[in-house]
Amino acid sequence: MKVAVILRQVPDVVEELVIADDGRTLSEEDVMYITNEGDEHALEEALLLKARHAAPVTAFGVGGEEAKDALATAVAKGADEAVFVRSTPDARGDNASLAARLAGPLKTGGYGLVLTGVHAADQLDAGLGGLLAVQLAAPYVGGLTTVHVDVAGAKAVVQKEYAGGRLGVMEVDLPAVLGVQSAEQPPRYVSVGKVTQARRTLQASELSVPSMTVPGVRARALLRPESGAHAKMLEGDADHVAAEIVALVKERGLL
Repeated sequence: MKVAVILRQVPDVVEELVIADDGRTLSEEDVMYITNEGDEHALEEALLLKARHAAPVTAFGVGGEEAKDALATAVAKGADEAVFVRSTPDARGDNASLAARLAGPLKTGGYGLVLTGVHAADQLDAGLGGLLAVQLAAPYVGGLTTVHVDVAGAKAVVQKEYAGGRLGVMEVDLPAVLGVQSAEQPPRYVSVGKVTQARRTLQASELSVPSMTVPGVRARALLRPESGAHAKMLEGDADHVAAEIVALVKERGLL
């Protein structure tokens, strides 16, 4: 059984996000990209499956040149193959086109499992996994916390979290696409030295399939959130603050 993992590059929201002059994309000179956290968990789950079943893992890095660093990190952690999927800034967030581009290589690659994070930080519709499943005519389950595959590699038993503290256990026929919410253990750490060595020797093939012209999603505009009303700070001793609170409650007709 072979396992594929999709590693999407997303803006690091720790840094200030600057909107480009076109008003539809982020300024590439000012944005820092990192691997999507959910996809990091998907990679960890794939590496656990490799340890249990000797399953080869292929990492598909989606993004600009920074995706090659993500692929080097994945190889340093234990991935066997790396595929670079170049994506331009205006195409990021278009899950329909990305699924169409990945479908061919995933079909011909003979993967028993395709793992993604259940959603990406800049794609909160959680659409990629389901769209990939449609393209591959395979079942899809998202929000997973564990993945176990039988010895024959024909079925997987997965656990899915529901609201209210409920846990669902499902059996899925393979091949399948799975959206990982969190891996069974935190994503493993790999030293900077090991990543640097992997970067020097990285042999990542580049996906030659062009961007597909399919009905998708395009950003028309990026806008900063409008500032709401600022909080009113009440100053003074306890009696004064209490009196002001009572006056405000009465003023708003809450009593």
